[in-house]
Amino acid sequence: MECFAELGYDATRVRHVADRAGVSEAALYRHYPSMQALAQELFTQHFAGYADQLNEATSTGTTEERLRRAIRTTLATYRADPAAFTFALLRTPALLPNLPAGTRFPIEILERVIADGQRRREVRAGQPNLLAAIFLGCVLRPIILAGAAEPGALDLIGESRHDQVIEDSAVAALRRETRGTGRGEHRGPGDERTDGAR
Repeated sequence: MECFAELGYDATRVRHVADRAGVSEAALYRHYPSMQALAQELFTQHFAGYADQLNEATSTGTTEERLRRAIRTTLATYRADPAAFTFALLRTPALLPNLPAGTRFPIEILERVIADGQRRREVRAGQPNLLAAIFLGCVLRPIILAGAAEPGALDLIGESRHDQVIEDSAVAALRRETRGTGRGEHRGPGDERTDGAR
């Protein structure tokens, strides 16, 4: 798994995996007919596992509770196995088309939560898949940054002190705008100010 996460699917060779696993290349081929078969099995296992956890976490509660649990679940999944998370969610889009029929996609799970929140008038207007991508980006981008940062610059694996900022930012991106001129309220495009200010 670490080879795929570190090198990417296209750059990983059988010898990399065999060396890391402490087995011969022949032994690896006895279990998997090809590198693609090995990669696909690992990808499917971790992608589907994350989707199942996300689905469970977002199945009940208010929209905000469900969204906050989605962020917590994503961070917990990353911390439990950073290499598997990186491989299944950040580095291997080429394996997505080969997922078994009926596989739940995390973005679709979030779309469902967002669409439900829109029906309840708890989430801003907008296309649910776009809003789901923005929401998910609020947690995935910091994970990507943490992986690319100098050691100690941003630690999301060993530290949870940034979790609340990530969670609050993701939820704020979906917050329904209120219209008006009072403090803390947002005016939409074209709204007129009624307090005489220009």
